[in-house]
This record gives sequence, structure tokens and C-alpha cells, in this order.
Amino acid sequence: MVHSSPSTERADLSYLPGLRAYLDSLDASERAQAESRLASMAATDLRSLGASEAQHTEYDYAVEAIEGEIPEDLAGTLFRNGPGRWEDHTGRPLHHLFDGDGMISAFTIECGTVRYRNRYVRTQHFQGTSGTRHLGTEATGGWLANIGRLPPNLANTNVVEHAGHLYALWEGGPPHEVDPDTLETLGIRRFRGELRWLGSYSAHPCLCPSSGDMFNFGVEFIPTPHLRVYRTDRRGKLRHYRSVSLPYVAMVHDFAITERYLVFMVSPIIPDGIPIALGLRSFGDGMRYRPDRGSSFILIPRDGGEIRRIEHDAVLQFHLSNAYDDRGDIIVDVITYDDDALLQCIAKFRTSPMDAVSSEFTRFRITAGGRVTREQLSDRTCEFPRHHPDREGRPHRYAYVNTKENLGTLYDGITKLDLADNTETCYVAETPGNSFCEPVFAPRPGTTDEDDGWLLSVEYQAEQHSSRLVILDAKDPERGPIATAQLTQHVPQGFHGSFSPAAST
Repeated sequence: MVHSSPSTERADLSYLPGLRAYLDSLDASERAQAESRLASMAATDLRSLGASEAQHTEYDYAVEAIEGEIPEDLAGTLFRNGPGRWEDHTGRPLHHLFDGDGMISAFTIECGTVRYRNRYVRTQHFQGTSGTRHLGTEATGGWLANIGRLPPNLANTNVVEHAGHLYALWEGGPPHEVDPDTLETLGIRRFRGELRWLGSYSAHPCLCPSSGDMFNFGVEFIPTPHLRVYRTDRRGKLRHYRSVSLPYVAMVHDFAITERYLVFMVSPIIPDGIPIALGLRSFGDGMRYRPDRGSSFILIPRDGGEIRRIEHDAVLQFHLSNAYDDRGDIIVDVITYDDDALLQCIAKFRTSPMDAVSSEFTRFRITAGGRVTREQLSDRTCEFPRHHPDREGRPHRYAYVNTKENLGTLYDGITKLDLADNTETCYVAETPGNSFCEPVFAPRPGTTDEDDGWLLSVEYQAEQHSSRLVILDAKDPERGPIATAQLTQHVPQGFHGSFSPAAST
């Protein structure tokens, strides 16, 4: 990885007002540490932090500045979700990457045109009616203001359409339904009461391409730690599917499906329960990676058979790419990390360079007898894996990921991994300081080739503090955008999204 040398012009952060307000909110010791981290950054890395500035304005306009030619058969809407502001409803700056209010962006593509709309999800927190103890930022007032209080549902992690409904997801609570055309918040959805208790509902559901079912899960800790798994049929009817115990209280963020199994990989990211419950430590600061506890693969048969659990050495991961059945074995592709450096970075994301964070694209094979083998498929530091939606739970050849190429802070590459030939092609941001969000695959209608379609991403443009929609040919992303749609403002760095094709006529 190549970085430009650190800049000596550090004092003026007026072009990053959110960062300046955050620094001013810290006590003297924390501020000194944060400013030291900033001082170690290259100039391009410092400029890239504009992706973490808030976007308070809600827009709705036809994009006029389009370069290249948008394919005629690319029609539908790219929905994106992520924090739009990192401040609570009192205006106080927040510390953790996961703490911001969810803001949905919609890029509607039709007949070579693009319309952009963004809107905050009207959660209780956004409307100022919830508490202010967040995942990584404690409420003011010491432990008495935090004891026994849970973070508010920020609806900020993913946005998924299923059975005619669009849901903004946050894994610690129930989904918020959003109107797909206006992005108006329609309310919290509990699927006619089937989503009970706290209503924990992961931000990473899996859609089965053959049945149209959407599988999802929630982590529950009472009476003992367990996964509660849900199945929603193609008509939108949700039912409790299975429950399975966890080996310990753990953060479980994602899972995968095959045609025979639901596949969970449990990493020992374990909350420090007593200090968190007593309000002495935030949830984010209290999450610890405990490799001594090991990891587990949990395999839940889709036909209702016996649940399998396979123990394994500790693996730190957040996102599974895909999984599939292979002659009695199960293949699971995962983004794995060397250590817990990422946990430290996201807890202080505004000022933490990610140079020390290292990940790889890893394949696990679980045999019918319970043996697990591990293979590195790419050593690029990467995240946010995507693939053709029709390959969900099926054998696949290609994966698309964000990669770190020249930046030390965010992901500035979009890389195609050919898992059969073990080759990689990458499009790197042409302007230093620019970064990309997750590449979403939009299939070309009526074709069967796995890589026949487009990759849709949002590029943050650091020098001009704006963003643009980038459309890449999924067959050859390295040749650069076939079209871009330039916005008049920036979109803050987000998490996940999905593409909803236009209804056929």
C-alpha cells in the first residue's frame, strides 16, 4: 500500500466541521490522542474523512450531470443505507461508526436518466423521543444515566425490498418500513406480532432465489444466548423457523444460506456484560475479541433436520460472502481479519487510520464428517462482499468487494475476484482521497452469465466534497465507469444497500 507523506498543514479543519465539533467535545486527554492520530495521516487520508461529515439536507432531484451512457436495459432503483449524521437528537457529536441516524438514499435509473432522493428514517431517536445511550457513546450524566438502558434503534445498516415492502434494518430491533417511492417512514414492522420480544432482526437477511423466501435471524440473550431464526415467504408472511443456542453471548452480524442449510459462523466478539449493564462502559467499548473462546459453525438444515455445530479455532469476521453445497460438503466464503484492530478503529472512526487493519477473502470447507479446512482466496484487505443475487446459496464463480489500495482510511478500490481462475481485476479511484461504498450487483435482464450485469457504487469525491453514482461493467470493472451521475452534494459513507429492478411491463 502506497501513501503520500503526512501533511504539515493540520491546523485548519474548517472544511470538516463535524470532525472539529467532535474534537471539541472530547476531554483534553482524548483530544490530544485524537489529534495525534490525525497528525499521522497523509494529506489524502485526511481529506477522505469528509465522507464522515453529516448530510442534514434531504434532496429530491433529477441528476443533470451524467457522463458516459447509462445502459438502456439498466432500470430500477439502487437503495443505500448508512448513518447520515453522527450526532444525537440533542446535537451532541457521537463517537462510534455505528451510532449515526439511518439515512436512505435512492438512485432511480430509468431510460438513461437518474433521479436522486434521500431521507432520514423517522425513528424515535431521530424524532427526539428516545434515550441517548448509543452503541459506542454513553449518555451524559454518568452511570446513573446509562444503567440498564439499551441503544435506540437507528435503522441505519441495510435496506432490503421483499414481497413489495422496503425495510430499513438495524440488527438490535425490528425493521422500519419505508415507502419505496417517497422514502417516507411507514412505521416499525413486527409482521403481525410474529417478531416478538425485543424484535431483534438482523441487517443481513438472505433471499432464496428458488423459493423467494427471505430468511433472517435475531440474537437473544434471555433465558440463555440463542439465535431465533425467521422465514418470510414470498407473500411477506413471517414465521418463527428455528431456535438454536449459542456457545456464549456473542455479536452475530451475518449468515449465509445454501440449498440445504442456513450457515452461521460465530466469532468470539463478546460483550463485557456487567460493566455495560451497570452503565460503566458503552456497548462498543465493551465488545472484546476473545480468541481463547474459539469459533463455531452452526448448520441449520432447511428441511427441519438435526442442527449441527462444528467447533473451530477463533476467527474474527463480520460478513459472509456466500455459501453452497458441494457433494455433501459445505463451502463458506468469508471476510476474515488477523486481529481486533478493526474493532478499535470503528470505535473511534473519525480519527483512526485503518493502516493496521488487515483482512482477506477466505474459503472454509466443512465436510460431512465435520472436518474444516481453510483456504486463502485473496490477500487484499477487503470488505463488503457481493455477488449475483441468483447465486445466493448456490455455486458461484465471482465475488465483488471493496479493497484498500492507496488510502489508509477508507476503501478506494472495487475488485472482482474470479474464484475459479484465482485472478483479480480492480478499479481504483482515479483521484487521491476518493473512496467507494459497497459494490451492488445489478443483473442484466434476460441473461444467464454470472458476471453479465453492472456494479453500482457511490464514490465520495474528497476534493470537491460531493458524491457520484458510479456504474461499472461487472465483466470488466478495471476499465472504469461506463457512466457516472454527479450529485450536487455528498453522501456520507454508508454500510449496505440493494438493487430493485424496475417492474417488467
